[in-house]
Amino acid sequence: MRTDPAQLEIMRSYFNAIASGMGHVIERTSFTTFVKESADFATALATPDGEFFVYPKTVGVTIFMGLTLKRAIEESGELEPGDIIITNDPYSTDGLATHLPDIHVFKPIFVDGKIASYAWAFVHISDVGGLVPASISPTATDIHQEGLRIPPVKLYRAGKENKDVLAFLNANSRVPDLNYGDINAMIAAVNTAETRFMGMVEKFGMTPVENAMTDLLEQAEMRSENIIREIPNGTYSFADYLDDDMVSEVPIRLAVTVTIEGSTITLDFSDCDPQVQTAFNLVTNGSRHSFLFQGLINYIISSDPFIPVNGGLTRPVHVIAPRGTLVNPEYPASVGIRHSITMRLYNVILGALAQALPEMIPAAGAGQSAIVVLSTPESAGGARKMAVVEPMGGGGGGQFDMDGVDGIDHASGFLKNTPIESLEQHIDIFVHKYELVADTAGAGYHRGGHAIQLDFEIMKPESIVTARGMERLRFQPWGLLGGQPGAVGKVVRNPGQPDAVQLPKIEILRPKKGDVISISAPGGGGWGNPLERESGFVLEEVEAGLLSRENAESLYGVSVVIGPDGRLSVDEIATEQKRKERTPHYEPSWNFGEAREAYEAVWTPKASSTLARLLRELPANQRSHYKHLMHKNNENRMSPLNKEEVETQLDQLLNEKIE
Repeated sequence: MRTDPAQLEIMRSYFNAIASGMGHVIERTSFTTFVKESADFATALATPDGEFFVYPKTVGVTIFMGLTLKRAIEESGELEPGDIIITNDPYSTDGLATHLPDIHVFKPIFVDGKIASYAWAFVHISDVGGLVPASISPTATDIHQEGLRIPPVKLYRAGKENKDVLAFLNANSRVPDLNYGDINAMIAAVNTAETRFMGMVEKFGMTPVENAMTDLLEQAEMRSENIIREIPNGTYSFADYLDDDMVSEVPIRLAVTVTIEGSTITLDFSDCDPQVQTAFNLVTNGSRHSFLFQGLINYIISSDPFIPVNGGLTRPVHVIAPRGTLVNPEYPASVGIRHSITMRLYNVILGALAQALPEMIPAAGAGQSAIVVLSTPESAGGARKMAVVEPMGGGGGGQFDMDGVDGIDHASGFLKNTPIESLEQHIDIFVHKYELVADTAGAGYHRGGHAIQLDFEIMKPESIVTARGMERLRFQPWGLLGGQPGAVGKVVRNPGQPDAVQLPKIEILRPKKGDVISISAPGGGGWGNPLERESGFVLEEVEAGLLSRENAESLYGVSVVIGPDGRLSVDEIATEQKRKERTPHYEPSWNFGEAREAYEAVWTPKASSTLARLLRELPANQRSHYKHLMHKNNENRMSPLNKEEVETQLDQLLNEKIE
């Protein structure tokens, strides 16, 4: 280590203050509710090679921490003082930008004529064109349908705004003023970082600052290795599903094989499904992309709360992500719903680690972050308003030391809810209900988190509702070590009315004025045997209206009675008897729920892995088609498929003559 430990902590505090300060600038100067309220933005400082050496964990989103600017820097050409680069293109940045509404800007900071660091920021802006308001349509079939692609170009050249680039941006958005306001917030942030970084260099000198950057990365790497070393060596496999690809009822399977060897960890995604023709793909270029293993990153940070949060903690991770899979798609695959992949991989990674660390890993949380967007016509002219109504999460998974968090999942805890008062000021909407939902938490010694429900009324005709990332309407969030799975989500139009109808996942919805749209998120899975949960905690849930008396008895074996005074209490004698009569089940470790068990009764893990690997031998644009044909071929099957049957059926389909 080049820096004295005490001095390094001082430098770390300075760096953190700069990076966090950038975030506060965006928070206070941005235009849209999704940025200033929900906090879908991030800031960081990077080395001259593009690696993030300081990344704040208290401001904005945390999931970009392990990414790199390297490819975007290379694509930017020669840089000079005052330049600011803008980009949103996944394919020309190796996945730095993960979908098109995520606008990234970065500014080189020069010291004595050399680049000493980069100040970086990203914001999810409101609209970059594309098929639908807010740009993201789950059924987009290639990235060109998702909006304007911006390769790394200079938005500012030597300190002067490049108005040609700005003209392209404005011409390709439904709400250019909102975009421009949020982009200017990022410009203010990186300029502020440059000023403060130069002040730090003036105070300490460039060599100590440079050494501190390197030392923080190496310290994070070393401490990350220490955490990994504590995981038992071995190979652990796990898989989970997205409900479907929005054009069929065929689930999307995400799978990993985790190998622990000393202080290194290898994540092999070879058994993941091939890339799909809709927007459920994640561009990584097969690299160590932090969207692939957020569950592991959060495990490391939770195990060592004082570890420097930077790209160094991902260095011990090795990734195998074959080209043409969901996690390394070929151009021009659409990518708008890439965060659904990230959130399910969160469950997949933790499911694998649960085999090595069964008492340290939580059950599955809701596994979704459904960004509900409302677009309404302006009072005059053809323009439209647009706002994120809420980032709908769901219940968190129960864990060994606590219940799951209500209303928000571990994997999306960085997103804040939008205050109703702020929302109703920004767009024509009337919120009827925003509350926790009873009987949605997976039962367990530590229950899962309760789901959350949002009901809102459409106040203007010609309004449009979109919702990206809506998941777990089919497969439940799994329970662990005897815990029960959480409830699935649902969408209802006009709940409680004669014309009420349950809807599928929202792609684009055109409700009438006066319609009420009700969206319920999934609940979190439970952890541990529900029969061992303290009866007093069960009673509290019943008293709070979050657990029915019937479910208290059927799920927990707790008899809750109503006394003469109308008060609720536990009948301890009846409870003890009911619990004695029931045998706790700890095997298997996971409770996936009936829908997944029924699906895997035919499509066993081995059959799905076999098909995924065989499909990779086909051209990328044919793989999803033949997966659908294979599922259609077996839609009435009642017995499990084996490897040989999968190989034979696919071979027959490939050799069928086209009439």
